[in-house]
Amino acid sequence: MKIAYLMYSGRKYYDIVPVCRKLARQGDHVFIMVSDEKARDEVTVAVAGNRRVHISRKLEFAQEGDMSLPRGTLLQMRDAFDLEDQTFDYFINLSEGMLPVKTRDEIVSFLQENPGDYYYIDRSEKEDPSLRTKTLKYYTYTNMLLFPTSRWIRFNTKVAANFLNLLGVRRKLDEEILIGSPWFILTNETARVLAENYAYCSEKFKLSWYPEEQVYAMMINRFLPNHPHFNKDLRVVGPDGSWKEGQGARALSEEVLNAHPEALFGGTFFDSDNEELYQRMLEKYNEGFQKAAEEEKEKELTSDEFNDFVDHLSRK
Repeated sequence: MKIAYLMYSGRKYYDIVPVCRKLARQGDHVFIMVSDEKARDEVTVAVAGNRRVHISRKLEFAQEGDMSLPRGTLLQMRDAFDLEDQTFDYFINLSEGMLPVKTRDEIVSFLQENPGDYYYIDRSEKEDPSLRTKTLKYYTYTNMLLFPTSRWIRFNTKVAANFLNLLGVRRKLDEEILIGSPWFILTNETARVLAENYAYCSEKFKLSWYPEEQVYAMMINRFLPNHPHFNKDLRVVGPDGSWKEGQGARALSEEVLNAHPEALFGGTFFDSDNEELYQRMLEKYNEGFQKAAEEEKEKELTSDEFNDFVDHLSRK
């Protein structure tokens, strides 16, 4: 099994590079948008010799809550399909600071035993009619850098959206409105459909409020109607472990992590006060791989020694 990880980060290169290297160590590939220009150049140099780490260039900047994130993720899928010598079984998106909380062997075994698409739909407009009104509004300040963290900017974004809505300035969406977790684990077939129809995101979700919580599920619902999936994202995110609407992954404690043994991924670990937990999770994905590599190396050495012995006998 081969996995394509789709990531973004606005952090420094020394936070980005170790994660990329760990995820790519066993043959998986990492596609990452690096929002900071200086960090992007540094990361590019640091991973220049690793053919399994790809720095996104079609859209370099990504931010939660803004269309740049889902659009960039869809373009990363296109980049993955453009690789002539690679075929990926699964596409998995990871928010900044999110890491696997299981080993690669455990993740692969789970997906082999339970194949399919994983994404979580919380509700549709059928259960919550107000969801359509919210989704049709234009949120004019979502592309500001401080939008995810500034209460003042978020308040004014909602005020402006309500004003434009009163004037009748709103988007047109004929399909069913859905909302749920921004994280997914998608099969090659489903990811390909999204990649081929990536323009839908730009056409339908300009100036949206956290479009990553709607775009993926709505695209699958539109282009693959009645498509079966597991309605779960298999992530544990702080502080209580569950996805919260209009909010990305937040600092995760070890207590919350332990309370969700079913999770395959978790975060964010960057902002955790527990540095030891972050380091442990950073190493988690490749647990057992080093031992296997060392055992294989010992086998190779044994084989070399045997060949030397044969040569020695032949010279007698």
